[in-house]
Amino acid sequence: MHPTIIPFALATLILSVCTVKKSKVENVGYVLVIVGLLFYVFSFLADDFTLKEVFLHSSKNLPTIFKLSASWSGSGGFIVWWMSAFAGLSLLKRDRSIYHNLTVVALFIVATLNGAFDSIESVQNGLGLNPLLKNVWMLLHPPASFLSYAFGLFVAIDAVLNDVKISKVGFAWITVTLANVLGGVWSYYTLGWGGYWAWDPVETALLLPWLSLTAYFHSKDRSLLYLTGFSVTFAGFVTRGGISPLHGFAINPSGFAIVLVGIPFLILFFKEFRLKLEAKPMNIATNSLVGMYLVCITALIYQLAFKSEVSVDYYNFANLPFLLILLSILPICNSKEYGKYLKALIVVYAISAILTVLTAFKFITWCPYAPLYVNCAVSLILPVALFSVSSIIGLKRFEHRLIHLSISLLIVAVSVSWPYAFYETSDAYKVKVGEEVGNIIKLKIDGVNFSISKSKVVYQSGNKVVEVPEEGREIVYMDLNGREVTAVISVYPARFLNYINCMHICQMTGFCAMCREFYPVLSDPIIVSEGLNNYYIVVDEYTQSCYMPKNCFALAFKSVLPVVNETKFLEFLNVTCKSYTTQLGETEFIVKVKFVPLINLLWLSCATMVIGEIVARWRK
Repeated sequence: MHPTIIPFALATLILSVCTVKKSKVENVGYVLVIVGLLFYVFSFLADDFTLKEVFLHSSKNLPTIFKLSASWSGSGGFIVWWMSAFAGLSLLKRDRSIYHNLTVVALFIVATLNGAFDSIESVQNGLGLNPLLKNVWMLLHPPASFLSYAFGLFVAIDAVLNDVKISKVGFAWITVTLANVLGGVWSYYTLGWGGYWAWDPVETALLLPWLSLTAYFHSKDRSLLYLTGFSVTFAGFVTRGGISPLHGFAINPSGFAIVLVGIPFLILFFKEFRLKLEAKPMNIATNSLVGMYLVCITALIYQLAFKSEVSVDYYNFANLPFLLILLSILPICNSKEYGKYLKALIVVYAISAILTVLTAFKFITWCPYAPLYVNCAVSLILPVALFSVSSIIGLKRFEHRLIHLSISLLIVAVSVSWPYAFYETSDAYKVKVGEEVGNIIKLKIDGVNFSISKSKVVYQSGNKVVEVPEEGREIVYMDLNGREVTAVISVYPARFLNYINCMHICQMTGFCAMCREFYPVLSDPIIVSEGLNNYYIVVDEYTQSCYMPKNCFALAFKSVLPVVNETKFLEFLNVTCKSYTTQLGETEFIVKVKFVPLINLLWLSCATMVIGEIVARWRK
């Protein structure tokens, strides 16, 4: 074990003793957790590669800000931050209980099992941070996640103690909302596929505490806070359990231990929760949210049990009835007189039915790339969502109007944008330097430049160990509708052989999370906004012929030669890449353009939702 475990171990010992005999010494235990976190982070900032998490996720020349984010990028490191955030909240609470102490102890054990404090022999450099994690969103999304996990456990324990404060529940809801939204923003602006939500297991698991907390606001049933406590541990388990095709980072076999922390809350939920079938708006809203929760967790359990992916169509259409009910009831949640509203709602559903029939007969098409049944679903839901938007204006309290309005607008934006983001195949152009292409979007490549980073990382193959450049960049200078922009294509040589080995194992069948993690070339998208819509542009680094920019390929090839047989390497390229050098000229690129409507309305709605809850907390 690494010495950084010492303050955490002492804290665990003190808090364990205090669970048996109440003592003010427990304050020392919580302070020691915070001190331990400082030492843990310092190990990353000081390049202490004897801590295995530092070796796996950092390197000497990694920028300081990313060394900080590297401290929570690993499975164990993330749990250390989660434990420390919970300890910090507990330290601020005057009347703590043994449950707070036991939670810190349990998280310490889970962090240890997940390798947070494992040590290795002294080495000169680390493997470096995963390229997909070298991003500003890495500084925002994971902290929001472990803060939401900490708040989720905190309000669940408050429910056990019958000491629920709506302000704490509100802060928990804000952090969970931010974690979900920032994850969507990250995938949209980084991954290069134009999407923000794909019902990936990690996304879906993080949605669970949002649903349970939102249901609590409508019912004030404390059993839903127990469910929140279980949900955050389940989300941590899914994230670190390796079942996600898009989040294949920091997987640890001991990830299952996280969910054990939440089992007591799940037991309490089943003991106390009672489904109320009263036809009251707040009760109907609660039941619709609980229904969506059941849809999501059922699919996640199925995927865990049978190691099989669940179709996005299941999530979309199984949740659709509950979503329609929620949209229908949102405008009258706090109202006692709603006779006229119900009559107007019947008319709206009649309009939805007519639009759905017209769509089924192909008189209306919302997204030409999406299947017919998806277009029909949009016709069904849009009139209800738009009516919900107009009706919400009548709510009395400003913060309620703001939150409910943002949810309805969010559904409008998702209904229109998601089919384009998920189904549309972008238009692709082969572009040479100096050539202009495109109709609506006019693109011209003015020039290309290449640079190699000074930072190096370790690559090891058998007994051979070499230091290679961490990154090479091909910068493509473009003219986009008269505006100068740059596209960045990055290559990571140390990951090249990992990628090749992984492709041999999975035989390139379908999407492989490890292939995505090891993939040596990444291209940052360019986002062009036009009002509420976006044009999403990627200067692609490959085609089906496995094209790789000449300079990037040369760097990767040169870097891996010390640890690979050149003949076998070229044989692999001939089989997999199909004569990459003859497919495109060295000054020719693939430019993909994708249209995503109302995406900016989606981000605006999410921001308004959070602002609404902040206003509510401030007014309280």
